[in-house]
Amino acid sequence: MTVKEQSLALGAEEVQQTILMLNLSIAQIDLSISEGDHSVNALIDSFTYMSEQLEQIRSQSKSILSLSSDTQVFEMHNEMLDAHTSELSGKMQQAVIAFQFYDKLSQRLDHVSHGLSGLADIVSHEMRVKDKAHWETFKQAIRKGTTMREEEELFELVFDQKVPTEEAIEIIRSRMLDRMQQDSEKHDEDEIELF
Repeated sequence: MTVKEQSLALGAEEVQQTILMLNLSIAQIDLSISEGDHSVNALIDSFTYMSEQLEQIRSQSKSILSLSSDTQVFEMHNEMLDAHTSELSGKMQQAVIAFQFYDKLSQRLDHVSHGLSGLADIVSHEMRVKDKAHWETFKQAIRKGTTMREEEELFELVFDQKVPTEEAIEIIRSRMLDRMQQDSEKHDEDEIELF
């Protein structure tokens, strides 16, 4: 073992501290997932609100039918229906966004938690730490566990292309923003085509 390798080797105390830090990270991630449940609660509230708005629309529709001979009353009820429909549409969009965010967040955090657990397991066993084949198997298991495009791209940047972490994060952020912009433009075009 060279002098450089000896200076990089972790002693028992350093390994123990590393394992503690990994376990702390795992606990923080698990707590973050629990906190993400607030997004699910927002979803439930949004859908409840939408249901109430639909009841308002139904009620107003019945009133319009019985009063359709009075133009002024008809216009007033129509404006109320438009207002309820607009509010309902906004809440539905919020609900979908909250659900998508929570779903992706939960998946990512779950993948990170599993990765950190595996890493803590390797680091806690002296024979596994020194076994390159074990590290490679672990790395491939992590790669196979990626289910989102950004995760796979991040893995490629960090492990395959050896891009520094901060730079890799910025690259992925930029790609995600570009994709969101393209999706938004495509969504706007789809709406135009529908009308």
